[in-house]
Amino acid sequence: MGLLLLATVWALLLGAWLLLVDTSSVAEWASGAGAALVATIAAAAAYTSGISRMRPSLDLARALGSQLARVPPDLWLLARELVRALAGRHPRGRFHELRLPLPVDARSDARRAAIETFGSLAPNTIVLGVDDEGVIVHQLAARRDERDGVEGLGA
Repeated sequence: MGLLLLATVWALLLGAWLLLVDTSSVAEWASGAGAALVATIAAAAAYTSGISRMRPSLDLARALGSQLARVPPDLWLLARELVRALAGRHPRGRFHELRLPLPVDARSDARRAAIETFGSLAPNTIVLGVDDEGVIVHQLAARRDERDGVEGLGA
């Protein structure tokens, strides 16, 4: 990684820190600079070791697109469930275990990370864990098509 790239990463991380704390005190600037430096060093070490390189695939891009497309219908679904809960009918969430065997290698680690990150993008679905044999998912309102969408991230 070049010095200019490292300085840019550090500046972006410092900017994110300052946006989160929403103050301009010297102590926060110093803390943010230190935290951004540690994060930049960790990112550079992970990059140079080669463990963090993930090659996005077309299948992953399609699955991410389908997860993004699920957000508006899920918001409507959760609004409907809120109305039912306010009327006294409590929604029954469900846990699902999806069989998705992934071998232990760097590519499968990247798939697990994608499933965990993007699988919870739609508001009705929360990915609780991913291991070598499957995925544990919780849904407030259980829908089969959403489970299929999470399984698609492992392709």
